Formats: sequence, C-alpha cells, structure tokens
Amino acid sequence: MIHTIVQRLNQPKTVLVSVFMSTFVLLSLVVYRFHTFELDTERKQVEAIATNYGYDIKSMLERALSSTYMLQALLNENNNARIENFESVANDILPFYPGVIELAIAPKGIIQQVAPLKGNEKALGLNLFETASQQTEALLAKETGSLTLAGPFNLVQGGVGLAGRLPIFETQDQKETFWGFAVAIIRISEIFETVKAASLSGEAMAYEVWRIEPQSREKQVIYASDASSLTQPVEYGFDVPNGRWMVHMSPHRGWGDASALMLRELIVLAFSLLSAYMAKFFVDLRIAKKALETRIIQTHNEKEILEQRLSTLLDAVPDLVFLKNPDGVFLFCNRAFERLYGAKEADITGKTDYDFVDKQAADFFRTNDLIAIDAQTSVTNEEELCFKEDGYNGLFETIKTPMYDTKGELIGVLGIARDITARRESEVKLERLEYFDPLTSLPNKVQLHLRLEHDLTMMEKKQEQLAVLFIDFDHFKNINDTLGHAFGDELLIKVSKRLKSLIRPVDTLSRQGGDEFVMVLPSVRVDDAVHTAKRVLQTIEQPIVLQEHELVITASIGIALYPNDGKDVESLFKSADAAMYLAKKDGRNNYRFFTSEIQSRSARLLSLENALRYAHTRGELSLHYQPQISLKEATIAGVEALLRWTHPELGTISPAECIPIAEESGQILLIGEWVMRSAAMRMKQWIEAGFSPISVAVNLSAVQFHHTHLSHLVGTILDEVKLPAEYLELELTESVAAQNPEHAIETMNALVAQGIRLSIDDFGTGYSSLSYLKRFKVYKLKIDQSFIRDIHSDPEDKEIVKTIIALGKSLGLKVIAEGVETQEQLDFLKEHGCDEAQGYYFSKPLSVEDLEALRLNPEIIERKNNNNPQTS
Repeated sequence: MIHTIVQRLNQPKTVLVSVFMSTFVLLSLVVYRFHTFELDTERKQVEAIATNYGYDIKSMLERALSSTYMLQALLNENNNARIENFESVANDILPFYPGVIELAIAPKGIIQQVAPLKGNEKALGLNLFETASQQTEALLAKETGSLTLAGPFNLVQGGVGLAGRLPIFETQDQKETFWGFAVAIIRISEIFETVKAASLSGEAMAYEVWRIEPQSREKQVIYASDASSLTQPVEYGFDVPNGRWMVHMSPHRGWGDASALMLRELIVLAFSLLSAYMAKFFVDLRIAKKALETRIIQTHNEKEILEQRLSTLLDAVPDLVFLKNPDGVFLFCNRAFERLYGAKEADITGKTDYDFVDKQAADFFRTNDLIAIDAQTSVTNEEELCFKEDGYNGLFETIKTPMYDTKGELIGVLGIARDITARRESEVKLERLEYFDPLTSLPNKVQLHLRLEHDLTMMEKKQEQLAVLFIDFDHFKNINDTLGHAFGDELLIKVSKRLKSLIRPVDTLSRQGGDEFVMVLPSVRVDDAVHTAKRVLQTIEQPIVLQEHELVITASIGIALYPNDGKDVESLFKSADAAMYLAKKDGRNNYRFFTSEIQSRSARLLSLENALRYAHTRGELSLHYQPQISLKEATIAGVEALLRWTHPELGTISPAECIPIAEESGQILLIGEWVMRSAAMRMKQWIEAGFSPISVAVNLSAVQFHHTHLSHLVGTILDEVKLPAEYLELELTESVAAQNPEHAIETMNALVAQGIRLSIDDFGTGYSSLSYLKRFKVYKLKIDQSFIRDIHSDPEDKEIVKTIIALGKSLGLKVIAEGVETQEQLDFLKEHGCDEAQGYYFSKPLSVEDLEALRLNPEIIERKNNNNPQTS
C-alpha cells in the first residue's frame, strides 16, 4: 500500500493537483481573514471619525448655547432690568459664539429686546407661550428650569436654525419665580461647516446627523453630506438639551476595496500555480536524480544531464549566486542574478560589472572582490541593490569567498547575496520597542532620559531654564478595576493624543508606565510652565466617550525647574515627583511647584488671571494719557493712551504684569478693543468740548495685530464714535511686525487705506530690516527709552539715537523719543533734529481731568521746552 502511495506521488499530475488545491485553499483563507481584518479596522477608524465629529458638533452647540448664560450674567448685573445699548453689547458678544446669529431677551416669555434688530423687527412683542411653533419648548424650559433647544426650523434670515432658550428665575419674598428667557438663534449650517472643516478635512465620508422628531416620532435629518445614501453606517449618539442627536457615517466608496480583494485572489491563484509547478519540478528532479545515480558512470551524456539538473537547481535558489575569475570577469550566474542586471547568463559571462552598472557601483563591487581575495577567506558586506529587470530595491547581505583548485591556485571569487530587507525592518521594529512605549507610541523611560540629558546640556550652555512636569491621573485605578485594563489602555491612548497636541517640537512627552506621564519643556519661564500646566489640566478634564461611557478624569501635576530644583535627571525627577504628591495632597486636579517661592508666584498669577476676567465689567480699568510734545512748536502734538487697572483688594496692578497675563489667557482682544474704543471716544469728546484736535496713540499687542479682523474692527469703532481716522494712531513694536512681514504689510495697507496712522514702538530693540521698513506704511518711529536713559554718558547710545533720527529723516518719517526725563536728554534730541519727545520731563501719564488742565495752560509745556522748566 505504501509503495502505491509513493508511486502516485511520483506522478506529476497528482502532485500538481494536490499542491495546487491545498495551497489555493489555505492562501484564500488567509486573504479572506486579512480582508475581514481590514474591514474591521476601517469600521473602527470611521467610528473614531464619527465620534470626533459628533463630539465637535456637541461642543460647538454648547459653546453657541452658552451665549444665553452671558445674557443671563448681563441681566443679573442690571438686576433683570432692560439692558441699555443691547444692540452694541450683543454685537460685541456674537463674534465669540460661532453659529449664533441672533440674541434676544424675553421677559415673561415676550420678546422685548433683540439683536441684531435689522431683519428681526417682527420678533419684538412675540409671546413664546402663545405662538404654536414656540409654545412646546417654551413651556418645557419654564417647567424644567433648564436650557432647551428647539428646532430645526427654517429661519427668516435664510437657512435652517435652532433656538436655545434659557429660563431665568428671580427670588421674590423668598420664593423663586419665573422672570423670562434669554434666547439665542443658531444657524445650523455655520455650526456644521465649522465642524466639517475641523473634523472631516480630507476624509471621504458620507454622513448624516438626525434625531427622532418629538411629536411625529419619525426620523428627521438635521444635516447630511452630499452622498444620497449610506451603506451599513456606523452610529454615534450624543445628548443635546431636551433631546438626542445621532450621527450615521460610512465611506463614500463603501466598505472595503473589492479590487484589492480580487487582486489578492489573483495573486493567490498565480502563487498556487507556481507552487504546483515547483512541486512537479522537484518530483521531476527526484526522478531524474534516481536515473542519474544508475547511469552517471555509464555514459558522458548522463554526466551532462546531471550538470544541467544542477544548474536548474541553482536557478531555483532565491539568493543571487555568481562566480568571477580573479580579474572580475563573470564565469557563471544563476537566474536570480540575471534579474539584477536585466540580462541573460549568456550575455553576462565574459563581462565585468563595469559593463552593467555605473563606475561608482562597479568600483564598490570590485573593491569587495579584492578584499575577499586578500583575506583568503569569506568576507561579508551589506549593500543596497536595485534590480534593472523589475525595479525592486532592497538591502542585501553578500558573502564573497575566494575559490582555489586542487593545486591551491586561485580560480576566482564565489558570491552569494541574500535579501535581508525584511530582517532589517524587523530589527528596526525591535529597536523602536526599546525606545518607545508600545501602547501610546510616546518616548519611554530610556528615550526620556537620553533627551533630558541632551536638553540639560543645552540649557547649561544657553543659561536658560527647563521645566519637568510629572503628570499623574487622579483615581485612575478605579477605572481599571471597574471597567477593565483594556478600557483603561484605550483611555490612555486618547489622552496621550490630546497631550501631544499641546507640546512644541522641542518639547518631550513621555509615558513612564501606568497612568504616569512626563513633559519636558526646554527654554521656558515660570509663567510658561504655569500656562502649560493649566492647559494640560483643562485638556485632560474634557469628557471622553469610550464604548458608550462618558468619562471625566483629572490629573495632578508636579513641576520642577532646572537649575533651581535640580541639575541632573534624577534630582529633577525627584523634585517633580515630590511636587506632584503635594498637588494630590492639596486636593488633586491642580499643579504644584517644588519651590515654595515659585509656587507663591504661580498662585498670584492665577489670582490675577481670574480677577482680570471681570475687571472690564466691574469698571476696574481706566486710561491715563501721556502727552507727546512737538519740540519745534513746543505744543502737545498728541497723547498716548495707557491702561491702568485698580483692583479693590489687590490694589494697582502694573501693566507690565497684567498685559502678559491678558495675552496668555486670551483676554487681550476684548481688553484691547475696550482700550481702543475708550481712547477714540475720549478724543471725540475733547474735540466736541472745543480742544484743538490731536492724535491719540494706542498700543497693539502681537495677538491684536495678527488678528484677521483687525482693520474691520478699527473701522467699526471709528464709525461708531464718529472720530476722523487721522486722529487715531496705532503703535506696534518692530518685533511684532517682523514675525510675518508679508502679513504685516498687508494689515498695514488695510489700516492706512482707512486713513489711520501707524508708528513703530521701541524702535532699535528688536529685529530690523530696512528692506521691510521701507515697505511698512508707517509715519513715525519711536526711539526706545533704553537708548535715551544714558544718552549723556554712553557714546554708543548717542550714535544709535543719531542714526535712528537720520534714518527716519531719510525715509520721510517723524521721530519721537520716549522716556525723556532730563534737560540734557532734551537738548541732545533737539540738537540732532528729533521731532517729538515724551517722558516725565514734560509730564507723567495723566488722568482725563489733569490732562485737560494741562492743555488749558500750554505755557507750562512751552517753558519746559525752552529750557525753563520752572512753573508758576
């Protein structure tokens, strides 16, 4: 029976069919499993996109609806009385709430104030409790005392919208009674277009957002992509006030790639046929071998057959095999080597490498031949080879061995080259595992130590600070114990992606294991570390939705600074770790510095930031004005508006302290707008009071200057105040303008086109480029006070001031010097043709009343300018 089986296996057709069928079935199963895996992976990716899309929609809606709380706050400040200048106030608020197109106040449910009023006049007097389309949600809001969301419905202004209604209650006779509504009208298209740009950029997705209509209980599509239908979509739901919205999403092209599946099956078929052929070949080779064993000694023809079979066997070897004589001439090569040079063996033998590749490559091959010959043993080297026949490029390990005859004479060099591309890729993956966290792909402990040691070396050379932040989640063990470690791992992955978005290219974010992360911030100040720590806390505590669970987690952060808290890796880690435990001890969800003095400074910064948020609405901000004197005419040519903040408990806060806080916290735009509007209104009032018109200068921060709508905002303020544009001057530093010169030029052109004057503040202290300065449309340069302070004793300061004055004259610009405090400084400036001066020599920054008094007594300025500072 065994003999019969052997006989059948020796039959080529039986072997061909058996090998083909088994190979085809096995590989088809592998392809099917791989295709299924791809589909699962694709669905998970689309689920993640749908989740992010839904989350972004919910966030945008919540942000838009929060405008009603702003209206509630304004009503509270007015004791629920009518809000004066409601149109103006609403216009200031609307830009901060994308999607909101209308705000309204409805005492007792009757709309009495609406903004913008134009186009919404019919809304005034509308009773929400008696209007059929508004009644249901209005009663629901009143009864539940909660914010409700009505819609979608068609807007009078065009498009589809939503209405958010926040019920407002007031306490009378120790009872809480309904007062009315704060209403926000939202245009759906603006919400979804913003979210689409942020969440679906570059994603070829078909999607729709829908809800169950409360009365009909039927599906109502709120927003959808251009695709007409969805194929087996993924689903994500999220709650909105008094309702739930659903997101359905699937790829435009459908799930999976049918062409790829078909191509793989064709490859499987080809490989199965090749395997069957190879099996048949080896059976044939076995039969031939048996025949040769019995006949090799009998005839010379049998010997040639054996040599032919041996050549065939070498051709079946996937490695590149070749033989060269001592002079580098090819004597033999196998089929695999033919692929390399794209030529047959007959065309390769008798030639050298120089006949097939460029001289540099041929020299490399020949050098390795000679190394093997000189070594008289096998020599191994790695080389990158590109196959002319099919364009394949890979890394090969080549072994070259000198060959000798029986007499010890050199025959040539035998070479065998093996493809090690896949092996090297595996080695790279192993190396990545050594330096990166396998869960989050962030640098692990080993790489963190290497990077931190490098950063410390750089900080020592630069004499700069470095911050190490230890981040540890609060009560994370409870999540693992309750929902499982797999759930906890997915949560860590999502949070690590959020944290990674906060760091700069020079920073390092590392996972140390478990729920511990470390952030390294080179070249930072204490304020930068505080700002980053607060952003980390805010980012972590944002809700995370995982497998239908919405989680809110917090973290505790310990901060250590180089070099104060440690000068090496270990000491910094110990200090940051100790600070982190202090943060947990103090209640968690906060940060603590290792150094108590810096912690105190951090606490003050936080206190000032919180207080600054209400300084505007509480009337704690004011403006003082410092005169700018024309040295030629001895008159006040203009004033600079300077911000003053007086807190009822903290006292007067220096602008040098509060302005950076306003910039970092994002409040500078609102405060800067208030300063500009207040200064323009004051100048308009002076002109109407009979004072001669002069210019008022307002400083612009970098955030203000680079804001997209700066020129529109300035124009709007001037139109509201009815102040001619030539009486408003905007000051910006040269470093701000140099950050993005082309954008700066574009912004300046837009401002100058409206007639607004521009000046460069602190000139000479930052980056200067004459090529850009000539293109900047400014009319004045302000010499920084650091050059004026020692002008009477420092030759370099004298030359700098003289050069700036001369430069201004050559460019046709006015030049003003700030910080003038002495007679000697004034004399030097007048001697060299400076146009204007500003400083304590003439006057400190003055209140409105003091400045008006000074303008009514111009002889005071005239006497000081004429070297007679004595006043009556």
